[in-house]
Amino acid sequence: LHPAVARAKVSELIEPPDRPARVPSRARPPRPKKCSGAAEEIRDKEPALPIRAPSAQPRRADRARDPAMAPRALFALALALGAARLAGADLAEVDPDDVLRGNDNETYVRLVSPSPAPTVSKAPTVSLAPTRSPTSSAPSTSPAPSTAPTDSFAPSTSTSPTSPEPAPTPSENGPPPAMAPSPEPTETANPTKRPINEGLDDDKDCENDPYNALLFPFVFLLLGACTMQLTSKFAPNVPYTVLMLIEGCLVDWWASLDDNDCPFNPMQQTLAIWAHMNGDLILYAFLPALLFGDAMAINMHVFKGAFWQCMWLATVGVLASAYVTGYVAYLSMPYDHPPSLYLTMGAVLASTDPVAIVALLNSVGASTVLTVQITGESLFNDGVSMVLFKLFFDTYRGKHTGSLPKFLVQQFLVGPLIGILCGGVTVFWLSLATRRFSHEHATIQLVVTICCAYISYILAELADSSGVLGTVSAGLVVAWRGWPLVVEPEALESVWEFLEHAGNTLIFALVGVITRRVAFGSRYIRRRDFFYAFILYLIVELARLAMIVASFPILSNIGYGCSKADAAFMWYGGLRGAVGLALAMNVMNKLKRDDQEKIGMIFLFMVAAVSFLTMTVNGTTSRWVVNRLGLVKASEARLRLRARVKESIE
Repeated sequence: LHPAVARAKVSELIEPPDRPARVPSRARPPRPKKCSGAAEEIRDKEPALPIRAPSAQPRRADRARDPAMAPRALFALALALGAARLAGADLAEVDPDDVLRGNDNETYVRLVSPSPAPTVSKAPTVSLAPTRSPTSSAPSTSPAPSTAPTDSFAPSTSTSPTSPEPAPTPSENGPPPAMAPSPEPTETANPTKRPINEGLDDDKDCENDPYNALLFPFVFLLLGACTMQLTSKFAPNVPYTVLMLIEGCLVDWWASLDDNDCPFNPMQQTLAIWAHMNGDLILYAFLPALLFGDAMAINMHVFKGAFWQCMWLATVGVLASAYVTGYVAYLSMPYDHPPSLYLTMGAVLASTDPVAIVALLNSVGASTVLTVQITGESLFNDGVSMVLFKLFFDTYRGKHTGSLPKFLVQQFLVGPLIGILCGGVTVFWLSLATRRFSHEHATIQLVVTICCAYISYILAELADSSGVLGTVSAGLVVAWRGWPLVVEPEALESVWEFLEHAGNTLIFALVGVITRRVAFGSRYIRRRDFFYAFILYLIVELARLAMIVASFPILSNIGYGCSKADAAFMWYGGLRGAVGLALAMNVMNKLKRDDQEKIGMIFLFMVAAVSFLTMTVNGTTSRWVVNRLGLVKASEARLRLRARVKESIE
């Protein structure tokens, strides 16, 4: 019953219009009067008749409308609707006149149930009306439809308009015909759900729930918070990112103990979803925030003096490391791959990740110049290594990048120009929201800086340039001109520190998950591959050592200079992490589409193994190396200041 119709009916009952009263078709005999006065007037009024079940008797004439009957009629309507809902049918049509006028012989609600399967035929009509007893000698006079697309809840005297032929009754032709069984639905593969597995190449017929992907970040962020709280008290010398990498391996191993084929538990599903994530998605999701945060927080005064040192290490140093690593690996590895693939591996392993090292240097109070040199080198060598990766990998796949000078100009000039433009627009926008103690302007500045990080990366990639160089350039422009315009520097720093912390936590946990799955869950990895992965780790370390030694005369004569201890730690602290692993996953996905899954899996295993070894070996022993090299020794000015403070206290 539509609400508007119900309101109209009730208003008519309460305030009937001025029209002649309807004469009932059949007069009721007068009742004996035993009361007088007010009670007699009340007894003269005709009471409302109760609602009875539907029957096949002829319909009685309509009674005159009486306002006293409206409440009971509405109650009867509600009772009928409730019974229909309990019967499991959907409301299709209600005759409000039958209910509101009080027609006791034929007050009913017609309901229509959902249509059955097309294979069901000769479905018996289901009726709420009372029917004749099976033991009755007279045959039933209410025909039932032979084929009914819906189950009709109506009086038994009604006939379905869609089936003119009546069905035989039980008293005539025996029991009613049985309903034809509907065929079982066949399961079809859902193309939107990816089969999940324990390794990265073992297909199983299990499907995952996409929303389980949200479990991974929250679980590892919570584990990261617990790890940070425990290590700050009991093991402050162990790098946080190294522990997250190990925890990723352990969590994935623990989830794999439940070896039931199907269904996977939610933790197995979320680990599998993230382990199969596309490498480009990892770069687009995490890399802009990490790069922009490091670039925006860099000390620009010190960076100006160390700029040319960083550029030398990020250009000539990366190119030399990539060629030496690829050529030596090509000569020493037993795999029958072309040199272009080994050069691609050398370019991937040339990028460094300074997160653990910079956190260590900041915690021990090392030189700011050394920290800026390592951070600046990492910011630029990520972009250069990605350019070399595109060049070598396209050569391996047979794709022509066009003219080499044009390719280099597009990569090294277009991306930084886009980043400088985005950074300039961001600084201008920050200058328009400089009202102090304004929550709105502080929020605007925060949103603008986050959007600048991702938009600069995306625009540079859309222009077929280096998104890394674009984002780094935008971050340096904001660090140069943006900080004096920031309304709440502490809030902005806190938000960006959280973004960097969350990104590093998830990336290194994912590195641990993928390392364990590739090493122990792939059918293409053999025992000899572990040995050659360690050989590749030694090749990478020796190639970087050769590059630092060859560049030492230049590094010591430009910028702030470079001591032997600084050069030694710059070699030892060159860890590999997120960027290299994301590029390796990209290689595996593209080679898998090219029917070279085995080559892609071995490539990913080698890069993941080298990243794991640099994080666990170099990362955990970096503090001991810093102390042995004397990089935390206080300067003479600091020593004199300490002595003066001590004398004043005494």
